[in-house]
Amino acid sequence: MVMGSRGNIDIFLENLASFKAERVFNPWSANCEEVDVEDSFNIRLNNLRTVLRACADADEVDVWVGRDLGWRGGRRTGVAFVDEVSLSDYASSIEVAGLVKATVGPVMKERTATEIHLARRRISRKLFFWNVFPFHPHEANQPQSNRMHTRTEREIGLSFLKVALSLLPVRRAITIGNDATQAVQAMNVKCCPVRHPSYGGQRDFHRQLNAHYGLVSEEDTQPSLFDGHT
Repeated sequence: MVMGSRGNIDIFLENLASFKAERVFNPWSANCEEVDVEDSFNIRLNNLRTVLRACADADEVDVWVGRDLGWRGGRRTGVAFVDEVSLSDYASSIEVAGLVKATVGPVMKERTATEIHLARRRISRKLFFWNVFPFHPHEANQPQSNRMHTRTEREIGLSFLKVALSLLPVRRAITIGNDATQAVQAMNVKCCPVRHPSYGGQRDFHRQLNAHYGLVSEEDTQPSLFDGHT
Protein backbone atom coordinates (compact mmCIF):
# COMPACT_ATOMS: atom_id res chain seq x y z
CA MET A 1 0.00 0.00 0.00
CA VAL A 2 1.35 3.41 -0.99
CA MET A 3 1.56 5.87 1.92
CA GLY A 4 3.34 8.70 0.13
CA SER A 5 1.58 11.67 1.67
CA ARG A 6 3.73 14.68 2.43
CA GLY A 7 3.32 14.03 6.14
CA ASN A 8 4.60 10.46 5.84
CA ILE A 9 7.50 11.61 3.67
CA ASP A 10 8.48 14.25 6.22
CA ILE A 11 8.39 11.67 9.04
CA PHE A 12 10.60 9.37 6.97
CA LEU A 13 13.07 12.18 6.35
CA GLU A 14 13.15 13.09 10.04
CA ASN A 15 13.98 9.48 10.89
CA LEU A 16 16.72 9.39 8.26
CA ALA A 17 18.24 12.63 9.53
CA SER A 18 18.27 11.42 13.13
CA PHE A 19 20.44 8.36 12.41
CA LYS A 20 24.01 8.46 13.75
CA ALA A 21 26.72 5.79 13.84
CA GLU A 22 30.49 5.48 13.87
CA ARG A 23 32.22 5.39 10.47
CA VAL A 24 28.99 6.57 8.82
CA PHE A 25 28.29 9.97 7.25
CA ASN A 26 24.66 11.03 7.28
CA PRO A 27 24.35 13.54 4.40
CA TRP A 28 20.96 14.80 5.65
CA SER A 29 22.14 15.92 9.09
CA ALA A 30 25.95 16.25 8.92
CA ASN A 31 28.40 18.45 7.05
CA CYS A 32 31.76 17.55 5.58
CA GLU A 33 34.53 19.82 6.86
CA GLU A 34 36.26 19.84 3.47
CA VAL A 35 33.53 20.68 0.95
CA ASP A 36 30.37 21.76 2.77
CA VAL A 37 29.00 25.06 3.99
CA GLU A 38 26.79 25.68 7.01
CA ASP A 39 23.52 24.73 5.29
CA SER A 40 24.80 21.88 3.08
CA PHE A 41 23.05 19.08 4.97
CA ASN A 42 19.76 20.94 4.72
CA ILE A 43 20.22 21.43 0.96
CA ARG A 44 20.70 17.68 0.61
CA LEU A 45 17.64 17.01 2.75
CA ASN A 46 15.59 19.31 0.52
CA ASN A 47 16.96 17.55 -2.57
CA LEU A 48 15.75 14.20 -1.26
CA ARG A 49 12.42 15.68 -0.18
CA THR A 50 11.91 17.06 -3.69
CA VAL A 51 12.71 13.70 -5.28
CA LEU A 52 10.48 11.72 -2.93
CA ARG A 53 7.52 14.03 -3.41
CA ALA A 54 7.85 13.95 -7.19
CA CYS A 55 8.10 10.16 -7.29
CA ALA A 56 5.30 9.65 -4.74
CA ASP A 57 3.01 11.83 -6.87
CA ALA A 58 3.74 9.84 -10.06
CA ASP A 59 1.36 7.19 -11.40
CA GLU A 60 4.16 4.66 -11.00
CA VAL A 61 7.93 4.56 -10.61
CA ASP A 62 10.68 2.01 -10.93
CA VAL A 63 13.02 1.80 -7.97
CA TRP A 64 16.70 1.01 -8.57
CA VAL A 65 18.44 -0.22 -5.43
CA GLY A 66 22.20 -0.24 -4.87
CA ARG A 67 24.36 -1.01 -1.84
CA ASP A 68 25.56 2.20 -0.13
CA LEU A 69 26.03 5.89 -0.86
CA GLY A 70 29.37 6.69 -2.49
CA TRP A 71 31.54 9.56 -1.34
CA ARG A 72 31.70 11.14 -4.80
CA GLY A 73 27.95 10.88 -5.40
CA GLY A 74 25.11 10.64 -2.93
CA ARG A 75 27.22 11.76 0.01
CA ARG A 76 27.52 15.14 -1.73
CA THR A 77 24.03 15.44 -3.29
CA GLY A 78 21.80 13.59 -0.82
CA VAL A 79 20.32 11.51 -3.64
CA ALA A 80 21.44 7.94 -4.29
CA PHE A 81 23.20 7.30 -7.63
CA VAL A 82 23.03 11.02 -8.47
CA ASP A 83 26.33 12.90 -8.58
CA GLU A 84 26.72 16.63 -9.04
CA VAL A 85 27.12 16.26 -12.81
CA SER A 86 23.76 14.51 -13.17
CA LEU A 87 21.71 16.63 -10.72
CA SER A 88 20.04 18.82 -13.33
CA ASP A 89 19.39 16.05 -15.84
CA TYR A 90 17.87 13.77 -13.21
CA ALA A 91 15.67 16.62 -11.97
CA SER A 92 14.31 17.05 -15.49
CA SER A 93 13.59 13.34 -15.78
CA ILE A 94 11.28 13.40 -12.75
CA GLU A 95 9.82 16.78 -13.74
CA VAL A 96 11.00 18.95 -10.87
CA ALA A 97 12.32 22.49 -11.13
CA GLY A 98 15.80 21.53 -10.03
CA LEU A 99 18.06 19.95 -7.49
CA VAL A 100 20.74 22.06 -5.82
CA LYS A 101 24.48 21.51 -5.49
CA ALA A 102 25.28 21.44 -1.78
CA THR A 103 29.08 21.65 -1.82
CA VAL A 104 31.67 24.30 -2.63
CA GLY A 105 34.35 23.93 -5.26
CA PRO A 106 34.31 22.10 -8.59
CA VAL A 107 31.47 19.79 -9.61
CA MET A 108 32.41 16.19 -8.86
CA LYS A 109 31.68 13.22 -11.10
CA GLU A 110 31.15 9.63 -9.93
CA ARG A 111 31.84 6.72 -12.27
CA THR A 112 28.87 4.62 -11.13
CA ALA A 113 26.46 7.56 -11.42
CA THR A 114 27.72 8.16 -14.97
CA GLU A 115 26.73 4.64 -16.02
CA ILE A 116 23.44 4.81 -14.15
CA HIS A 117 22.38 7.95 -16.00
CA LEU A 118 23.54 6.70 -19.37
CA ALA A 119 21.08 3.87 -18.79
CA ARG A 120 18.37 6.10 -17.33
CA ARG A 121 18.27 8.25 -20.47
CA ARG A 122 17.19 5.20 -22.50
CA ILE A 123 14.20 4.54 -20.26
CA SER A 124 11.04 6.61 -20.54
CA ARG A 125 9.94 6.11 -16.95
CA LYS A 126 10.39 7.95 -13.70
CA LEU A 127 13.11 6.30 -11.64
CA PHE A 128 13.76 6.53 -7.93
CA PHE A 129 17.21 5.55 -6.65
CA TRP A 130 17.94 4.14 -3.20
CA ASN A 131 20.42 1.92 -1.35
CA VAL A 132 20.21 -1.03 0.99
CA PHE A 133 22.15 1.10 3.48
CA PRO A 134 21.08 4.63 2.58
CA PHE A 135 23.99 6.43 4.28
CA HIS A 136 27.69 6.69 3.43
CA PRO A 137 29.84 4.11 5.28
CA HIS A 138 33.55 4.94 5.27
CA GLU A 139 36.77 3.68 6.77
CA ALA A 140 37.82 4.98 10.18
CA ASN A 141 39.37 8.46 9.93
CA GLN A 142 38.96 8.38 6.14
CA PRO A 143 35.71 10.21 5.34
CA GLN A 144 36.57 10.35 1.62
CA SER A 145 36.52 6.56 1.26
CA ASN A 146 33.94 3.83 0.71
CA ARG A 147 33.41 0.63 2.65
CA MET A 148 30.69 -1.99 2.62
CA HIS A 149 28.06 -1.75 5.33
CA THR A 150 28.05 -4.31 8.14
CA ARG A 151 25.36 -6.90 8.83
CA THR A 152 23.90 -4.72 11.57
CA GLU A 153 23.91 -1.71 9.26
CA ARG A 154 22.16 -3.77 6.60
CA GLU A 155 19.30 -4.56 8.96
CA ILE A 156 18.96 -0.87 9.79
CA GLY A 157 19.05 -0.02 6.10
CA LEU A 158 16.40 -2.56 5.20
CA SER A 159 14.00 -0.99 7.68
CA PHE A 160 14.43 2.32 5.84
CA LEU A 161 14.09 0.59 2.46
CA LYS A 162 10.83 -1.01 3.50
CA VAL A 163 9.39 2.41 4.39
CA ALA A 164 10.75 4.01 1.21
CA LEU A 165 9.01 1.38 -0.91
CA SER A 166 5.75 1.93 0.96
CA LEU A 167 5.87 5.65 0.15
CA LEU A 168 6.04 5.12 -3.61
CA PRO A 169 3.82 3.67 -6.38
CA VAL A 170 6.42 1.04 -7.26
CA ARG A 171 6.05 -0.76 -10.58
CA ARG A 172 9.24 -2.82 -10.32
CA ALA A 173 12.50 -2.95 -8.39
CA ILE A 174 15.86 -3.23 -10.12
CA THR A 175 18.73 -4.36 -7.88
CA ILE A 176 22.23 -3.30 -8.88
CA GLY A 177 24.90 -5.76 -7.81
CA ASN A 178 24.82 -8.99 -5.80
CA ASP A 179 24.78 -7.33 -2.39
CA ALA A 180 21.67 -5.33 -3.22
CA THR A 181 19.98 -8.32 -4.83
CA GLN A 182 20.56 -10.60 -1.86
CA ALA A 183 19.37 -7.98 0.62
CA VAL A 184 16.17 -7.18 -1.29
CA GLN A 185 15.39 -10.85 -1.86
CA ALA A 186 15.79 -11.40 1.89
CA MET A 187 12.85 -9.00 2.30
CA ASN A 188 10.77 -11.21 0.00
CA VAL A 189 10.50 -8.35 -2.47
CA LYS A 190 10.44 -9.36 -6.11
CA CYS A 191 13.30 -7.75 -8.02
CA CYS A 192 15.12 -7.75 -11.35
CA PRO A 193 18.89 -8.13 -10.76
CA VAL A 194 21.58 -6.52 -12.90
CA ARG A 195 25.33 -6.51 -12.55
CA HIS A 196 26.93 -3.50 -10.90
CA PRO A 197 28.66 -1.33 -13.54
CA SER A 198 31.90 -1.05 -11.53
CA TYR A 199 34.98 -3.23 -11.99
CA GLY A 200 34.41 -4.07 -15.63
CA GLY A 201 30.69 -4.68 -15.32
CA GLN A 202 29.49 -1.83 -17.56
CA ARG A 203 28.69 -3.95 -20.60
CA ASP A 204 26.71 -6.57 -18.65
CA PHE A 205 24.95 -3.85 -16.66
CA HIS A 206 23.64 -2.14 -19.78
CA ARG A 207 22.80 -5.39 -21.57
CA GLN A 208 20.82 -6.71 -18.61
CA LEU A 209 18.91 -3.44 -18.20
CA ASN A 210 18.11 -3.50 -21.91
CA ALA A 211 16.67 -6.99 -21.45
CA HIS A 212 14.53 -5.98 -18.44
CA TYR A 213 13.15 -2.97 -20.32
CA GLY A 214 12.81 -4.58 -23.75
CA LEU A 215 15.41 -2.29 -25.31
CA VAL A 216 17.83 -3.14 -28.09
CA SER A 217 21.13 -1.32 -28.37
CA GLU A 218 23.44 -1.15 -31.36
CA GLU A 219 25.92 -3.29 -29.46
CA ASP A 220 23.30 -6.00 -28.93
CA THR A 221 22.84 -6.37 -32.69
CA GLN A 222 26.55 -6.59 -33.55
CA PRO A 223 28.66 -9.66 -32.69
CA SER A 224 31.77 -8.92 -30.65
CA LEU A 225 35.13 -9.38 -32.36
CA PHE A 226 36.14 -11.41 -29.34
CA ASP A 227 33.11 -13.74 -29.12
CA GLY A 228 34.28 -17.33 -29.27
CA HIS A 229 37.92 -16.48 -28.53
CA THR A 230 39.91 -16.77 -25.33
